[in-house]
Amino acid sequence: MRISLNWLREWVDIGSDVDTLAHELTMLGLEIEAIEHLGAGLSNVLVGQIKTIEPHPNADKLVVCTTDIGQNQPLQIVCGATNMRVGDKVPTAVDGSTLAGGFKITHRKMRGVESQGMMCAPDELGMGSDHSGLLILPADAPVGADALHLLGLDDTVLEIEITPNRGDWASMIGVARELSALHKTPLRQPQFKLQEDGPPASGYSSVTIEAPELCPRYAGRIITGLTIGPSPLWLRQRLLAAGQRPINNVVDVTNLVLLETCQALHAFDFNKLHENRIVVRNAKHNETIETLDEQTRKLTPEMLVIADARHPVALAGIMGGAASEVTDSTTDIFLESAYFQPATVRATARALGMNTEASQRFQRGADPEMAIWALDRAAYLIQLVAGGAIAKGRLDEYPKPFETKTLQLRYARTDLLLGTAVPPEDERGILERLAFTSTATDETT
Repeated sequence: MRISLNWLREWVDIGSDVDTLAHELTMLGLEIEAIEHLGAGLSNVLVGQIKTIEPHPNADKLVVCTTDIGQNQPLQIVCGATNMRVGDKVPTAVDGSTLAGGFKITHRKMRGVESQGMMCAPDELGMGSDHSGLLILPADAPVGADALHLLGLDDTVLEIEITPNRGDWASMIGVARELSALHKTPLRQPQFKLQEDGPPASGYSSVTIEAPELCPRYAGRIITGLTIGPSPLWLRQRLLAAGQRPINNVVDVTNLVLLETCQALHAFDFNKLHENRIVVRNAKHNETIETLDEQTRKLTPEMLVIADARHPVALAGIMGGAASEVTDSTTDIFLESAYFQPATVRATARALGMNTEASQRFQRGADPEMAIWALDRAAYLIQLVAGGAIAKGRLDEYPKPFETKTLQLRYARTDLLLGTAVPPEDERGILERLAFTSTATDETT
């Protein structure tokens, strides 16, 4: 699990320097495998705005641009990209800049025309491997500003090892909660308010759970009239820092919420579901599914699938199917959030040789109550970045709700086990900051 410190600071106040924080997390039980300083070695990259684009007089595949970087004179830059337009804002490396791999930028002539800098593609800034075109910045990016800061490349990422018994640590909220308890600072869980519109979700679709022992809870929301496209910069930044490749705005939101909450979600193209409904059931003998990785999987009756009225459309808790994939033409989605029995996810993932971000979390044990908060959080963010209307209400099948457990905390017993004396109010405070609720207190026991 890769933890962005910039992202973590949005959840909890962290006053420690990186080395101290890494030590604190290690003492809490989170083993630090690596510390990566994003943007290390990069320098002097500014926000530039393209003012003109003209053909290169001596090269058909090059153009000559003038780019304003907020200084007295715009720069003349020779460029081979084709995805930019006049008015676009792009990260611009000036004379003396250093880019990914230690590449130095200097004034030079390209096919006889002077080039005074370079406008950058994502890979030239260490942001993945995309070299298909320039990185286009938001329209409101200030000309002349530090592009590295704007792109979140002044961040540090801690890579932590997640033990099998602490699946909650595979999330921002899980790590932030530990630090909240340690530093006695509040946890800032994001606040949002859904804007629901149109007919109720129950008028669009239905959910049937045929295997409640394997799927105790399955919830969904319907979002219609959305537009699939690239995610905004802030969302792509978050995923890249976490080591994930951005795909499109809807899928990126589901991945973001997974990283935030440890709750894996899946978006189905609603109009590709036969009869527009969901059935959670065991696979049939010799049934197959083509998964999103373009592999055809032969299923057995022990495996749990998410199906529509005819065929499987996902492997429960592991991966979606290609037949219901969200694509550029998708306008309506069914957004899934569920709790799957860990053993069934583990067995299916092992039998099919599939190890996914979702299966890693479900087989450690998810939180059936977090499923609803994560579902609503994702619906809110999808509407924010892709538009559309969120149908009123949720589809939420929960035939046998989990009972909340009540445990007795004995202060004397705690001191005996720890070999030290912890004041009762400190014990309660730690547990409450870890999201436990006190139902009764007695200072003497």
